[in-house]
Amino acid sequence: MTATGSVAGFAPVRVGSVRGAVPSVPPVAGVEGRVRLRYPNRLNAMALDPSKVLPGAGSYPAGELVFVTDLFTSVEIQGTASGDGVEVTADSARPVLGRHAALLMRQVLGLTGGMRITIRSHPLPPHVGLGSSSAVLAAVAAAINELCGRPLDHRTLMRLLVDNHGEEIDGNDDEIMPVQCIGGSAAAGLVPGAIQVVSGNAVALLAAPAPAGHTIVLAVPPDLRSWDASESLRAEAENFDGFLETGRRYAPQIAYRLLHECWPDLVTGTPGTLGQLVFDYRFEMGSIRNCAFSHPRLLEYAAQVRQLFESGQAAVLSLSSVGPLFFALTEQPDAVAAGFEAAGLTTFRAMPWDQGYLIDECTVKRDARDG
Repeated sequence: MTATGSVAGFAPVRVGSVRGAVPSVPPVAGVEGRVRLRYPNRLNAMALDPSKVLPGAGSYPAGELVFVTDLFTSVEIQGTASGDGVEVTADSARPVLGRHAALLMRQVLGLTGGMRITIRSHPLPPHVGLGSSSAVLAAVAAAINELCGRPLDHRTLMRLLVDNHGEEIDGNDDEIMPVQCIGGSAAAGLVPGAIQVVSGNAVALLAAPAPAGHTIVLAVPPDLRSWDASESLRAEAENFDGFLETGRRYAPQIAYRLLHECWPDLVTGTPGTLGQLVFDYRFEMGSIRNCAFSHPRLLEYAAQVRQLFESGQAAVLSLSSVGPLFFALTEQPDAVAAGFEAAGLTTFRAMPWDQGYLIDECTVKRDARDG
């Protein structure tokens, strides 16, 4: 283990440690069975108030607008009444996060017995904007919750995940960095709806289907770097002043336009005003400039791809989270993909997803759960 100090006001915590309010539920004890579950990954189009993602903001009540995709994190968990402990298979993606989520759920639910976990994630590296870290945590927690008969309702589980979010630290398998978490990745699987608004304090307020006939085109630089939570957090902290200024200047406008203009149009199947708000936030209010730390050519890419929205080819065009992943919601996926690729980006596609997480198998020995 490599010792890790505090970064930007965040101090590492031990894997499996419980922070925040602990739900009060009767102990589940030993559970024997198997569950296989697929959890959708989200795209974070914008924070409703980016000034609230800074250290010292408590639970980070920034709020966010998310688009849910059919790119999944898959989890298989085998529970045994005998044995004691958590094993994450050697071929699993993000094993430290899987272990953290499992140990967290064991403590909260009073679980005993053994647990064997396998995790499959999207091949993109961490910290590109797909919410893969949160998806792993949410997928493992949701699978264990299903295995135990859903003792935690979805709102309680979402709160637990937000309070206990963290990401890996290179060379340190015993600690995670408890970086900011707004709640959109957890909501993507816990709340049905392809387009969602998560309020401050991680409450899923609004959800709607995506407009019919639209595809999501995702685009990433060809030279993605893989960096751990400490590195990415340190780079982000150098731009906190920009996040603060954008939030102070534009948060009231964002909230008003989203509630009174965009959401009514979205409910009636018209994404135009939502696309304009997202474009303004990212390209005109300083968001992409604030996120330029995520890739040395981010501003250059943004300047080249903005015409995809301005020309009407993309109904929504955005960076996801702090990037460097761009995405577009579009009825013209071939044209939009060609535009991204002309800028030097690598593309792949997804569809909007509005069904929450999927359970492929859940077999539990009833006497083990009830005894």
